[in-house]
Amino acid sequence: MKKAVLFSTFAALASFQSVAQCPPGETQVTMTIVTDAYGSETTWEVTGPGGSPVYGSGGPYQDQGSAGEYPQTPVSFCVPDGTVLTITVEDSYGDGMCCAYGDGSWTITVGGNDVATGGSFGSSQTANVVLGTDLGIATLGVPVVIAQGNTTITGTVTNAGVTAVNGFTLDYAVDGGAPVSQNFSATVQPGASYTYTFTTPWNATVGSHTIDLTLSGVNGDLFAGNNTLTQTIGVATQSVQRTVLIEEFTSSTCPPCASYNTTFDPLLGTLNTNDAGSNYAAVKYQMNWPSPGNDPSYNPDGNARKSYYGVTGIPDVFLDGRAEANGFINNSGNLATEASKPAFVNVDITYALTGFDLTANVTVNSYADFAGTYKLHIAATEDFYTFSGNTTGQDEYHYAMRKMMPNAQGTTVNLTAGGTETITHTYTFTEGGPAQGNYNLWGTLDGVTLVAFVQNSTTKEILQADFVNVVATGVEENVLDNSLRVFPNPSNGLVNVVFDLSGGRQAALEVTNVLGEVVYSSTRSVGAGAQREVVDLSTLTNGVYYMTITAGDLKSTRKVTLNK
Repeated sequence: MKKAVLFSTFAALASFQSVAQCPPGETQVTMTIVTDAYGSETTWEVTGPGGSPVYGSGGPYQDQGSAGEYPQTPVSFCVPDGTVLTITVEDSYGDGMCCAYGDGSWTITVGGNDVATGGSFGSSQTANVVLGTDLGIATLGVPVVIAQGNTTITGTVTNAGVTAVNGFTLDYAVDGGAPVSQNFSATVQPGASYTYTFTTPWNATVGSHTIDLTLSGVNGDLFAGNNTLTQTIGVATQSVQRTVLIEEFTSSTCPPCASYNTTFDPLLGTLNTNDAGSNYAAVKYQMNWPSPGNDPSYNPDGNARKSYYGVTGIPDVFLDGRAEANGFINNSGNLATEASKPAFVNVDITYALTGFDLTANVTVNSYADFAGTYKLHIAATEDFYTFSGNTTGQDEYHYAMRKMMPNAQGTTVNLTAGGTETITHTYTFTEGGPAQGNYNLWGTLDGVTLVAFVQNSTTKEILQADFVNVVATGVEENVLDNSLRVFPNPSNGLVNVVFDLSGGRQAALEVTNVLGEVVYSSTRSVGAGAQREVVDLSTLTNGVYYMTITAGDLKSTRKVTLNK
């Protein structure tokens, strides 16, 4: 967390405040700085190659009393034409200028065009601007993990110079092979970007591959440092149906939150969110603001997730870890589009309940190599409760996080192709007496849903989620639920079903698809003890199915992924 106390310092601008006119052969460059609340952490410098000479610099600036955006006096200076400038912006605390304490930013302007900008970074951010002609490769828009088959190579180029670029050539090569070349006739203005798309796709095969992009054909290009880009792409062995995770930061003291939830909660309801068979999971984090800030469901785990995402205003909604406009997420079509994206990780969560001890058992299967740090998070959410002490008129609350297991930091998982990780966490819950700072339930464990998801710690991308509804109706049902196993999972068609019963009875096996349609069923008499049955699902299409065993008043469900 940043400093608990704000200290005031005064800005020290070590450059010209304005330049009316530059001599022939030189061009005016302007740096515009907008700090967040902690201006004293921000400094910047604009130099030539290698850090010399220094054309302009600024900061530190004055701290402010609250989060927000605080424009500083623009700084202008003259630079010889043809110079390659290096812009370096630093934050002494290491959390950049955006977004936890305000939407800070920096912008370089040349000839009325914004040619470089930034603000969201760690300790420092650098960029190059050319006072002449320069076009560079900005992105390769291929995800780091994809499905096998034809893949379109696309991305963006950016004009980091001060003159328009008319036409260029791009090549891409895979694993050092023969390059695929294409000419582009687009005109790219200073500071603008252009989306390129190759007409020749890449036939991606399983494994790890390196794509090299090369840009050429730009007349008078003064800077070659941004003419190449290399990216490693993983091609997965298989994919599974995605379960979308929706996270909302909200509060019972937030009028805009109540207004948003009047349409958002019904939408989530129509999608059967957090209900067996749905491809949508939700977790809501109740916050302790605005005033009076006394939401009883606010707790340290929710606060930690707020800090992780850099949330400064509510309602704030995230879709599979991405910050999207609230209105964008409050749209069934957009959510369906997200659900249609393949997942290359499978998450399966089950539970065991002994008294008030709730144990979450999660299995994570990876179908590709994922570089970086990934965490498994488990949220125990309360399906529904009412709170008449709100200040907004919203009495009903859904999907509220009551505890992250083991905590909001999650558990590190290694994602390698063909790898499996099993994680188990237990928490002892208290039913009743929810208050700020504790993890007590409003109701009983019968109203809890466990939501598990795998998230990239740095990019915040969520690869996959799963959930299970807790049913606490008796010891015998827990024995059935604990003993029910289905394997292999994912399966190519033949699924082994194993479970235990304490006495003889009729047992019904039913398989449903994600729409709730029954696609397989059988009934037979079974005795006490271990039971085993082989179910043939080979005639079904690939996807996610739910296998339910019903024996008298006992019932248990497992998710099965079919991938032939």
